[in-house]
Amino acid sequence: MSNQLLDKSHFKLYANCIPVKGASRSIICDIQRGRYNFITNDLYEILSEQSDLSINDIFSFYGAENKEILEEYFHFLSSEEYIFFCEFEELGLFPKLDLHWESPSIITNAIIDVGIDSNHNFPDIFIQLEDLGCKALQLRFFTETTLNEVSEILAFTESSSITSLEVIIPYPIKVTTKQEYISFASSNLRLSLVIFHSAPQNSVLENESLPCTYILFTEDQINDESHCGVISKSYFTLNIESFSEAQLFNSCLNRKISIDKSGNIKNCPSMSLSYGNIKFQTLKEVIRMKEFKKVWSINKNQINICKDCEFRYICTDCRAFISTIDVLSKPAKCNYNPYLETWEEK
Repeated sequence: MSNQLLDKSHFKLYANCIPVKGASRSIICDIQRGRYNFITNDLYEILSEQSDLSINDIFSFYGAENKEILEEYFHFLSSEEYIFFCEFEELGLFPKLDLHWESPSIITNAIIDVGIDSNHNFPDIFIQLEDLGCKALQLRFFTETTLNEVSEILAFTESSSITSLEVIIPYPIKVTTKQEYISFASSNLRLSLVIFHSAPQNSVLENESLPCTYILFTEDQINDESHCGVISKSYFTLNIESFSEAQLFNSCLNRKISIDKSGNIKNCPSMSLSYGNIKFQTLKEVIRMKEFKKVWSINKNQINICKDCEFRYICTDCRAFISTIDVLSKPAKCNYNPYLETWEEK
Protein backbone atom coordinates (compact mmCIF):
# COMPACT_ATOMS: atom_id res chain seq x y z
CA MET A 1 0.00 0.00 0.00
CA SER A 2 2.89 2.39 0.69
CA ASN A 3 4.05 2.20 -2.91
CA GLN A 4 0.51 2.79 -4.15
CA LEU A 5 0.23 5.84 -1.93
CA LEU A 6 3.42 7.26 -3.44
CA ASP A 7 2.15 6.67 -6.98
CA LYS A 8 -0.62 9.26 -6.56
CA SER A 9 -0.46 12.45 -4.53
CA HIS A 10 -4.09 12.71 -3.35
CA PHE A 11 -7.12 10.64 -2.42
CA LYS A 12 -10.79 11.16 -3.24
CA LEU A 13 -13.94 9.77 -1.67
CA TYR A 14 -16.31 8.12 -4.09
CA ALA A 15 -19.35 10.40 -4.35
CA ASN A 16 -21.69 7.71 -2.98
CA CYS A 17 -19.54 7.22 0.14
CA ILE A 18 -20.42 9.87 2.71
CA PRO A 19 -18.97 10.14 6.22
CA VAL A 20 -21.30 11.08 9.10
CA LYS A 21 -19.83 12.25 12.41
CA GLY A 22 -21.20 11.18 15.78
CA ALA A 23 -20.33 12.17 19.33
CA SER A 24 -17.81 9.37 19.87
CA ARG A 25 -17.35 7.74 16.47
CA SER A 26 -18.36 8.17 12.86
CA ILE A 27 -19.57 6.01 10.01
CA ILE A 28 -19.11 5.97 6.25
CA CYS A 29 -22.41 5.44 4.45
CA ASP A 30 -22.22 3.81 1.03
CA ILE A 31 -25.62 4.97 -0.19
CA GLN A 32 -25.28 3.16 -3.50
CA ARG A 33 -24.54 -0.28 -2.13
CA GLY A 34 -26.57 0.12 1.07
CA ARG A 35 -23.87 -0.50 3.66
CA TYR A 36 -21.94 1.38 6.32
CA ASN A 37 -18.71 0.99 8.27
CA PHE A 38 -17.51 2.50 11.52
CA ILE A 39 -14.56 4.89 11.45
CA THR A 40 -12.88 7.02 14.11
CA ASN A 41 -13.68 10.70 14.42
CA ASP A 42 -10.03 11.40 13.55
CA LEU A 43 -10.52 9.65 10.22
CA TYR A 44 -13.75 11.60 9.71
CA GLU A 45 -11.75 14.82 10.07
CA ILE A 46 -9.26 13.65 7.45
CA LEU A 47 -12.04 12.71 5.02
CA SER A 48 -14.13 15.83 5.50
CA GLU A 49 -11.78 18.65 6.44
CA GLN A 50 -8.40 17.61 5.04
CA SER A 51 -9.50 15.99 1.80
CA ASP A 52 -7.71 18.64 -0.29
CA LEU A 53 -4.35 17.96 1.32
CA SER A 54 -1.86 15.64 -0.33
CA ILE A 55 -1.22 12.31 1.31
CA ASN A 56 2.30 13.42 2.21
CA ASP A 57 0.93 16.60 3.81
CA ILE A 58 -1.44 14.47 5.90
CA PHE A 59 1.49 12.30 7.00
CA SER A 60 3.45 15.42 7.94
CA PHE A 61 0.51 16.98 9.79
CA TYR A 62 0.01 13.95 12.05
CA GLY A 63 3.74 13.22 12.47
CA ALA A 64 5.95 10.26 11.72
CA GLU A 65 4.71 8.41 14.81
CA ASN A 66 1.23 8.14 13.25
CA LYS A 67 2.27 7.26 9.69
CA GLU A 68 1.73 3.53 10.14
CA ILE A 69 -1.82 3.91 11.43
CA LEU A 70 -2.59 6.43 8.67
CA GLU A 71 -1.42 3.91 6.08
CA GLU A 72 -3.75 1.36 7.69
CA TYR A 73 -6.58 3.88 7.40
CA PHE A 74 -5.91 4.41 3.70
CA HIS A 75 -5.56 0.68 3.10
CA PHE A 76 -8.93 0.08 4.77
CA LEU A 77 -10.63 2.86 2.79
CA SER A 78 -9.17 1.67 -0.49
CA SER A 79 -9.89 -2.03 0.07
CA GLU A 80 -13.52 -1.21 0.96
CA GLU A 81 -13.74 0.96 -2.18
CA TYR A 82 -14.57 4.12 -0.26
CA ILE A 83 -11.70 6.10 -1.81
CA PHE A 84 -9.47 6.10 -4.86
CA PHE A 85 -6.11 7.77 -5.47
CA CYS A 86 -5.52 10.55 -7.96
CA GLU A 87 -3.43 13.63 -8.71
CA PHE A 88 -4.23 17.13 -7.45
CA GLU A 89 -5.30 18.25 -10.93
CA GLU A 90 -7.93 15.51 -11.02
CA LEU A 91 -9.70 16.40 -7.76
CA GLY A 92 -12.06 18.84 -9.42
CA LEU A 93 -13.21 16.26 -11.95
CA PHE A 94 -15.25 14.41 -9.33
CA PRO A 95 -18.02 16.59 -7.85
CA LYS A 96 -19.93 15.69 -4.71
CA LEU A 97 -23.28 13.97 -4.98
CA ASP A 98 -26.26 16.33 -4.95
CA LEU A 99 -28.30 15.34 -1.87
CA HIS A 100 -31.22 17.60 -2.68
CA TRP A 101 -34.49 15.69 -2.14
CA GLU A 102 -37.81 16.34 -3.78
CA SER A 103 -40.84 14.35 -4.88
CA PRO A 104 -43.63 15.03 -7.36
CA SER A 105 -46.06 13.39 -4.91
CA ILE A 106 -47.94 15.52 -2.40
CA ILE A 107 -48.05 12.40 -0.20
CA THR A 108 -45.44 9.66 -0.67
CA ASN A 109 -46.61 7.17 1.98
CA ALA A 110 -49.62 6.34 4.12
CA ILE A 111 -50.74 4.11 6.99
CA ILE A 112 -54.28 2.81 7.49
CA ASP A 113 -55.17 0.99 10.71
CA VAL A 114 -58.07 -1.43 10.95
CA GLY A 115 -59.69 -2.37 14.27
CA ILE A 116 -62.78 -4.32 15.28
CA ASP A 117 -65.11 -1.31 14.82
CA SER A 118 -63.45 0.17 11.74
CA ASN A 119 -65.68 0.88 8.80
CA HIS A 120 -63.31 2.38 6.25
CA ASN A 121 -64.48 3.10 2.72
CA PHE A 122 -61.36 1.64 1.11
CA PRO A 123 -62.28 2.30 -2.55
CA ASP A 124 -62.77 6.00 -1.80
CA ILE A 125 -59.66 6.23 0.39
CA PHE A 126 -57.48 4.63 -2.30
CA ILE A 127 -58.85 7.05 -4.91
CA GLN A 128 -57.92 9.96 -2.63
CA LEU A 129 -54.42 8.54 -2.09
CA GLU A 130 -54.07 8.11 -5.85
CA ASP A 131 -54.98 11.76 -6.33
CA LEU A 132 -52.19 12.73 -3.91
CA GLY A 133 -49.62 10.58 -5.73
CA CYS A 134 -49.09 8.15 -2.84
CA LYS A 135 -46.61 5.38 -3.75
CA ALA A 136 -46.30 3.36 -0.53
CA LEU A 137 -49.08 2.10 1.73
CA GLN A 138 -49.06 0.11 4.96
CA LEU A 139 -52.24 -1.61 6.19
CA ARG A 140 -52.29 -2.80 9.80
CA PHE A 141 -55.00 -5.16 11.01
CA PHE A 142 -55.35 -5.44 14.79
CA THR A 143 -58.23 -7.90 14.98
CA GLU A 144 -58.92 -11.31 13.49
CA THR A 145 -59.41 -11.27 9.74
CA THR A 146 -59.04 -13.72 6.88
CA LEU A 147 -56.63 -13.69 3.97
CA ASN A 148 -59.62 -13.50 1.62
CA GLU A 149 -60.92 -10.37 3.34
CA VAL A 150 -57.52 -8.72 3.10
CA SER A 151 -57.20 -9.75 -0.55
CA GLU A 152 -60.55 -8.12 -1.32
CA ILE A 153 -59.29 -4.84 0.16
CA LEU A 154 -55.97 -5.04 -1.70
CA ALA A 155 -57.81 -5.63 -4.97
CA PHE A 156 -58.91 -1.97 -4.89
CA THR A 157 -55.25 -0.94 -5.32
CA GLU A 158 -54.69 -2.90 -8.51
CA SER A 159 -55.17 0.07 -10.84
CA SER A 160 -53.63 2.63 -8.48
CA SER A 161 -50.25 4.37 -8.51
CA ILE A 162 -49.23 2.57 -5.30
CA THR A 163 -46.06 0.60 -6.01
CA SER A 164 -45.27 -0.76 -2.55
CA LEU A 165 -47.72 -2.44 -0.16
CA GLU A 166 -47.02 -3.63 3.36
CA VAL A 167 -49.61 -5.60 5.30
CA ILE A 168 -49.57 -6.49 9.00
CA ILE A 169 -52.16 -9.17 9.87
CA PRO A 170 -52.98 -11.34 12.90
CA TYR A 171 -51.75 -14.90 12.55
CA PRO A 172 -54.66 -16.97 11.17
CA ILE A 173 -56.44 -19.06 13.79
CA LYS A 174 -57.24 -21.63 11.13
CA VAL A 175 -54.22 -23.67 10.06
CA THR A 176 -52.91 -22.28 6.79
CA THR A 177 -50.53 -24.05 4.41
CA LYS A 178 -47.40 -22.55 2.93
CA GLN A 179 -49.06 -22.53 -0.48
CA GLU A 180 -52.00 -20.51 0.88
CA TYR A 181 -49.60 -17.86 2.17
CA ILE A 182 -47.80 -17.74 -1.17
CA SER A 183 -51.10 -17.59 -3.08
CA PHE A 184 -52.18 -14.67 -0.91
CA ALA A 185 -48.95 -12.79 -1.63
CA SER A 186 -49.07 -13.56 -5.35
CA SER A 187 -52.63 -12.20 -5.59
CA ASN A 188 -51.15 -8.68 -5.45
CA LEU A 189 -47.66 -8.26 -6.85
CA ARG A 190 -47.33 -4.84 -5.23
CA LEU A 191 -46.90 -6.56 -1.87
CA SER A 192 -43.36 -6.03 -0.63
CA LEU A 193 -43.85 -7.16 2.98
CA VAL A 194 -46.41 -9.29 4.81
CA ILE A 195 -46.09 -9.67 8.58
CA PHE A 196 -48.24 -12.12 10.53
CA HIS A 197 -48.20 -10.99 14.16
CA SER A 198 -49.16 -13.00 17.27
CA ALA A 199 -47.66 -16.09 15.62
CA PRO A 200 -46.55 -19.15 17.62
CA GLN A 201 -42.90 -18.49 16.71
CA ASN A 202 -40.68 -16.09 14.82
CA SER A 203 -39.88 -17.28 11.31
CA VAL A 204 -39.46 -16.31 7.67
CA LEU A 205 -41.31 -18.07 4.89
CA GLU A 206 -38.87 -19.11 2.17
CA ASN A 207 -40.45 -18.05 -1.07
CA GLU A 208 -38.49 -18.47 -4.30
CA SER A 209 -41.54 -17.89 -6.49
CA LEU A 210 -41.98 -14.35 -5.12
CA PRO A 211 -38.45 -13.05 -4.48
CA CYS A 212 -39.60 -9.43 -4.02
CA THR A 213 -42.17 -10.22 -1.32
CA TYR A 214 -41.05 -10.98 2.23
CA ILE A 215 -43.40 -13.04 4.40
CA LEU A 216 -42.53 -12.88 8.09
CA PHE A 217 -44.05 -14.33 11.25
CA THR A 218 -43.52 -12.66 14.63
CA GLU A 219 -44.53 -13.65 18.16
CA ASP A 220 -45.17 -9.98 18.96
CA GLN A 221 -48.81 -9.15 19.55
CA ILE A 222 -49.53 -6.02 17.55
CA ASN A 223 -53.04 -5.31 18.77
CA ASP A 224 -53.03 -1.51 18.56
CA GLU A 225 -51.04 1.49 17.34
CA SER A 226 -48.91 1.71 20.52
CA HIS A 227 -46.54 -0.92 19.13
CA CYS A 228 -45.19 1.65 16.68
CA GLY A 229 -42.09 3.81 17.13
CA VAL A 230 -39.42 1.22 17.95
CA ILE A 231 -35.91 2.33 16.95
CA SER A 232 -33.58 -0.52 16.06
CA LYS A 233 -30.63 -1.40 13.84
CA SER A 234 -33.03 -3.77 12.12
CA TYR A 235 -34.97 -0.77 10.80
CA PHE A 236 -32.00 1.17 9.42
CA THR A 237 -32.55 2.24 5.82
CA LEU A 238 -29.57 3.06 3.65
CA ASN A 239 -30.14 4.20 0.09
CA ILE A 240 -29.75 7.41 -1.89
CA GLU A 241 -33.37 8.49 -1.61
CA SER A 242 -33.84 7.98 2.15
CA PHE A 243 -30.38 9.38 3.00
CA SER A 244 -31.09 12.51 0.95
CA GLU A 245 -34.54 12.96 2.46
CA ALA A 246 -33.15 12.68 5.99
CA GLN A 247 -30.84 15.66 5.48
CA LEU A 248 -33.73 18.14 5.84
CA PHE A 249 -36.89 16.16 6.52
CA ASN A 250 -38.31 13.79 9.10
CA SER A 251 -37.38 10.21 8.26
CA CYS A 252 -40.80 8.90 9.33
CA LEU A 253 -43.41 11.62 8.94
CA ASN A 254 -42.35 13.56 5.85
CA ARG A 255 -45.10 13.43 3.19
CA LYS A 256 -47.00 10.85 5.30
CA ILE A 257 -50.71 10.73 6.05
CA SER A 258 -52.50 8.22 8.27
CA ILE A 259 -55.98 7.04 9.13
CA ASP A 260 -56.38 5.43 12.52
CA LYS A 261 -58.78 2.59 13.32
CA SER A 262 -61.55 5.11 14.15
CA GLY A 263 -61.13 6.96 10.85
CA ASN A 264 -59.28 9.96 12.30
CA ILE A 265 -56.79 11.56 9.93
CA LYS A 266 -53.37 12.08 11.53
CA ASN A 267 -49.67 12.38 10.78
CA CYS A 268 -49.31 8.97 12.42
CA PRO A 269 -52.00 6.75 13.99
CA SER A 270 -50.04 6.76 17.27
CA MET A 271 -50.17 10.54 17.58
CA SER A 272 -53.00 12.12 19.58
CA LEU A 273 -53.65 15.13 17.34
CA SER A 274 -56.34 14.56 14.72
CA TYR A 275 -57.18 16.82 11.79
CA GLY A 276 -60.65 15.48 11.09
CA ASN A 277 -62.29 12.19 10.25
CA ILE A 278 -62.22 10.50 6.84
CA LYS A 279 -66.04 10.27 6.95
CA PHE A 280 -66.33 14.06 6.94
CA GLN A 281 -62.97 15.40 5.68
CA THR A 282 -61.01 14.57 2.56
CA LEU A 283 -57.31 13.87 2.70
CA LYS A 284 -56.69 16.81 0.39
CA GLU A 285 -58.45 19.18 2.82
CA VAL A 286 -56.16 18.01 5.62
CA ILE A 287 -53.04 18.40 3.48
CA ARG A 288 -53.85 22.09 3.02
CA MET A 289 -53.57 22.68 6.80
CA LYS A 290 -50.23 24.25 7.77
CA GLU A 291 -50.32 22.56 11.19
CA PHE A 292 -50.48 19.13 9.58
CA LYS A 293 -47.24 19.69 7.66
CA LYS A 294 -45.21 21.13 10.54
CA VAL A 295 -43.72 17.78 11.58
CA TRP A 296 -42.50 17.02 8.06
CA SER A 297 -39.39 19.15 8.52
CA ILE A 298 -38.37 18.01 12.02
CA ASN A 299 -35.11 16.31 11.06
CA LYS A 300 -32.44 14.47 13.02
CA ASN A 301 -30.12 17.49 13.02
CA GLN A 302 -32.65 19.23 15.28
CA ILE A 303 -33.61 16.41 17.64
CA ASN A 304 -31.87 16.25 21.00
CA ILE A 305 -29.26 13.47 21.26
CA CYS A 306 -30.13 12.28 17.74
CA LYS A 307 -28.16 15.22 16.35
CA ASP A 308 -25.05 13.73 18.00
CA CYS A 309 -25.67 10.23 16.64
CA GLU A 310 -23.68 8.72 13.80
CA PHE A 311 -26.78 6.81 12.62
CA ARG A 312 -29.00 9.90 12.27
CA TYR A 313 -29.37 9.80 8.48
CA ILE A 314 -30.09 6.08 8.21
CA CYS A 315 -32.35 5.73 11.27
CA THR A 316 -36.09 6.17 11.39
CA ASP A 317 -37.72 8.59 13.82
CA CYS A 318 -40.77 8.80 16.06
CA ARG A 319 -42.56 11.94 17.22
CA ALA A 320 -45.46 9.97 18.71
CA PHE A 321 -43.43 8.45 21.55
CA ILE A 322 -40.78 10.89 22.77
CA SER A 323 -38.70 11.20 25.94
CA THR A 324 -40.23 14.48 27.19
CA ILE A 325 -42.98 16.89 26.19
CA ASP A 326 -40.44 18.77 24.07
CA VAL A 327 -41.27 18.01 20.43
CA LEU A 328 -37.52 17.80 19.74
CA SER A 329 -36.96 15.08 22.35
CA LYS A 330 -35.19 11.85 21.47
CA PRO A 331 -37.53 8.97 20.51
CA ALA A 332 -38.58 7.24 23.74
CA LYS A 333 -38.18 3.80 22.19
CA CYS A 334 -34.57 4.33 21.09
CA ASN A 335 -32.09 2.55 23.34
CA TYR A 336 -28.90 3.73 21.62
CA ASN A 337 -26.45 5.98 23.47
CA PRO A 338 -24.19 7.76 20.93
CA TYR A 339 -21.91 9.03 23.70
CA LEU A 340 -21.13 5.52 24.96
CA GLU A 341 -21.61 3.74 21.59
CA THR A 342 -23.92 1.22 23.25
CA TRP A 343 -27.42 -0.18 22.79
CA GLU A 344 -28.90 -0.32 26.27
CA GLU A 345 -31.34 -2.91 27.54
CA LYS A 346 -34.83 -1.73 28.54
